[in-house]
Amino acid sequence: MTPRPFTGLKDGGKVVVLGSVNVDLIVSAVRLPKAGETVEGRGLVRQLGGKGANQAVGAVRAGAACTLLAAVGSDAEGATMTATLQDYGVDVSKMIPVGSPTGAALVATSPHDNQIIVVAGANSKVDAGLAKSVEVMPGDICLTQMETPVSAATAFFNMAQSAGATTVLNAAPSSMAARELLPLCDILVVNEAELFLLAGADEGLKDAALLSYRDRMGMSGRQALVVTIGADGLAIVRSGSVLRIPGHNVDVIDTTGAGDCFCGYLAAGLARGDDLATAAIEANAAGSIAVQTLGAAASIPNRSAVLERLRQCSA
Repeated sequence: MTPRPFTGLKDGGKVVVLGSVNVDLIVSAVRLPKAGETVEGRGLVRQLGGKGANQAVGAVRAGAACTLLAAVGSDAEGATMTATLQDYGVDVSKMIPVGSPTGAALVATSPHDNQIIVVAGANSKVDAGLAKSVEVMPGDICLTQMETPVSAATAFFNMAQSAGATTVLNAAPSSMAARELLPLCDILVVNEAELFLLAGADEGLKDAALLSYRDRMGMSGRQALVVTIGADGLAIVRSGSVLRIPGHNVDVIDTTGAGDCFCGYLAAGLARGDDLATAAIEANAAGSIAVQTLGAAASIPNRSAVLERLRQCSA
């Protein structure tokens, strides 16, 4: 399978994201502490975060129109995060204020890894009514993750499939509850740890193992599995086939939000009409740029920078 060549900047398509909005408190360090250990931080940053928010920003920066279905607190943080998303170009008309505080995440990051503690707050109030509050059409991409209730995600995907839209599940953070959503997704995006948990096995990442994981999860012939493998790129696993897309050799500053950047770009590419492989190549390049900057949504590049990266790689 050979992906189509890149022909330049082209925008279009609609992405709807159901997901979380957090206030991220980010501290960076040369390395992360062991249990009971204290290490010196190199700065504290307060930013927009949450997988839903990050992926919505990624979709917009990749050229799609994106509506975010989310809940924030009726507090200063909620107002600030909503305004920040609007400044990025995300449609926030379906975001709702609730009585709980806006979600928050404490993020410790190093060039090699990160540790994150999340307080769900308002994100736990996302419900089926909100999930079905937007009209979708065939060709639209509906994307969700595991930071809001599964009941809302189920309603979201059922609504999307009834309308003929494409459903994309990013089964992150790792949760066995994602198995409830597997029959409803057209595309499943996971990293290694998430894959091993859902498949109930860790047999490495060779082609035969990837095909086995897909079968173990009960994925049907219509469904595609996308496994992100960090610096080694990713694999697209379909019934009987594995397509490898190599990674990019870059100096990593912060991996926080790189997976969200990938998912937002992937959804935007699919909404634009790209095939899965072509969308994944662009999303992979976007993620490689994101890890070179501190932060989550703030690190997501514009599509012009991603296409320039791909041109340089093909030169």
